[in-house]
Amino acid sequence: MRSGFACIGLALLLGGCAAPPPPAEPVPAEASVEELAAAINSSAALSERNPDTGTREQLAAQASRDAAACLARAPQAVACLYGQAIALGLEARAHPTRATDLLTRMLAALSDAEAVDPAYDHAGPARVRALVLIRAPGWPLGPGDSEAGLIAAQRAVELRPQYPPNLLALAEALDKTGDRAGAREAYARARDAAQALPTSADRDDWIRQADQALQRK
Repeated sequence: MRSGFACIGLALLLGGCAAPPPPAEPVPAEASVEELAAAINSSAALSERNPDTGTREQLAAQASRDAAACLARAPQAVACLYGQAIALGLEARAHPTRATDLLTRMLAALSDAEAVDPAYDHAGPARVRALVLIRAPGWPLGPGDSEAGLIAAQRAVELRPQYPPNLLALAEALDKTGDRAGAREAYARARDAAQALPTSADRDDWIRQADQALQRK
């Protein structure tokens, strides 16, 4: 199933998509679930590339409104649950003083999305969950948990083993938990998987991420 979030699993935490989307268009009141999901995706990608705090706050607020509208239309739709998680991540980024609560809610929304469709967005719920857990500070400062993040990353790879962002997330989780050899292997697998794909900006970005990580090892 194509989600409209083809790169959003990394847009918040691993550099995002290589090609920026067009500027976000106002979402009509009768927008469909798919249109609202695409609007959240656009807000997230635009936020990734905009260093201005005020703009990021506006994009986070718009994504939150779109996620709420999506859930009002289809409370159990995986696109809406996943979109809610992404919107909460944008809020956490825009409002660091509230990040702990927002990331905790983000993880809950990802769990709900994974329960509906674990394969959505190339195993996006597990992949994004892994990245939040391995990058957020641990208790009592935040919901971070490197071991749980590794389990989530492994789950994403089991579901979509040839999707490079899943392998990149696994590599980072292995590195964070002290398995440097396993991390190098996963980065190499991510690079090989990306090289096997047709040429695109995202493919080149995934190869760059893997190569940079391997050079540091």
